[in-house]
Amino acid sequence: MHIDGLLEGDVIAKTSVAIGKTGNVNGSIDAEHLMVSGELMGNCTCNVVEIMPQGRIDGSIVAKELIIEKGGEFVGQSVVHKNNEYNSGYNNLSVKTKTPQSITLQQKSEDGVAK
Repeated sequence: MHIDGLLEGDVIAKTSVAIGKTGNVNGSIDAEHLMVSGELMGNCTCNVVEIMPQGRIDGSIVAKELIIEKGGEFVGQSVVHKNNEYNSGYNNLSVKTKTPQSITLQQKSEDGVAK
């Protein structure tokens, strides 16, 4: 499957999904191989995830292999499958997120690290 436009919703594929440079997906993707040259706003569960130059993923990634090429962007968190096993489906997704915390300037030490 190749996406070169706007898609809102979830994608489930047994093989490869490619988001082209003009592609924009707002939803989750479950596939064997995902290549992102455009933008994915959502989660993905794949065996292999490739973020190409100018590609962007904003969400969580569960994969056996994650490749981010120079110029690619990833905002979120990634989880490597235990024992490098790939199990398709979001029912197997167990991701715990932690809300980022801000610190005040008084909490910073001289070297810039919060105490």
